[in-house]
Amino acid sequence: MRGGRAPETSAQRGVAIISILLVVTLATLVVSGLFWREMVTVRSVENRLALAQVRWIESAVLDWAEVVLRVDKNSTGAVDHLGEIWALPVAETRLDETVTGGARLSDAERPAMIAGQMFDAQSRLNLNNLVIAGAPSVPHREAFERLLGMLGRPESLAALLQQRLQQAFPPTIEGKRLQPSALPLLKVSDLRAVPGFDGATVEVLAPFVTFIPKTVRLPRGVANTESSKININTASAEVLAATVAGIDLQAARSFVEGVRQRTFFASLDVARSMLDGSPTLPPNMLSVGSEFFLVSGMVRFDRVESQSESLLYRGTGRVERVWQHRY
Repeated sequence: MRGGRAPETSAQRGVAIISILLVVTLATLVVSGLFWREMVTVRSVENRLALAQVRWIESAVLDWAEVVLRVDKNSTGAVDHLGEIWALPVAETRLDETVTGGARLSDAERPAMIAGQMFDAQSRLNLNNLVIAGAPSVPHREAFERLLGMLGRPESLAALLQQRLQQAFPPTIEGKRLQPSALPLLKVSDLRAVPGFDGATVEVLAPFVTFIPKTVRLPRGVANTESSKININTASAEVLAATVAGIDLQAARSFVEGVRQRTFFASLDVARSMLDGSPTLPPNMLSVGSEFFLVSGMVRFDRVESQSESLLYRGTGRVERVWQHRY
């Protein structure tokens, strides 16, 4: 009888062992799942904290840029040039706990970094000026045509863009402004939505053109910036050659790379005397100072990296943030 019970007992023991193994395996899977969920939750919280810290640093950088622009306005007045503090680039710089508000910078292999530069937005051709007060502007269209020609692009694109902008900025008839039939263009990349402007054309135009808004909302009203002018102290040779009909690209480069490297100009009359042939500088299109500035930069904190571009408006006594785009 004992010999007959042994197989049954062995089978029961085998089933018990298998059951225990299954329970242990299941418990291991459950515990592993809990640890994995906890790790994901912790990592998500860390990433959110890092993102919040990046946003805080971006805000601090813009505060610093605003202070620099206000100080520059108070010290140099209405003249802006590339020799001023705002034009100096910030090389990639490691941040410490002082800059980050006491936050711990734990990742030694990926330290918190910042880099960027401020640009004069009025060193570029403002394409919104193709339409002024609801009417097409011939001088600005001709300037854009010349720029397109210099860059090897069809000059007919200027008229197409002007028609598109008239839909966004309709005229005023009998004291009433008509309703726009299209949204305004905010960024140079928005040109891709205009017929005729392909990706290659937009890429070629990007360093030389911009869209400056016609109005800026202030805490106590609205500033009218209908016709912003190009700063002759900061504009590229291509933009100057396009704006001033009396000079070609070679003369503009000689002016920018030679004369302007040594000095800046407090008036258009002085700048005119330094240009070959003393061409007429249109006062409705050129100036020696600026109100709009672009702040472009990168902020990295822990595993989060953010690149952004912001447009600042420097009015009387204050600097306002017009927009910010992150990439």
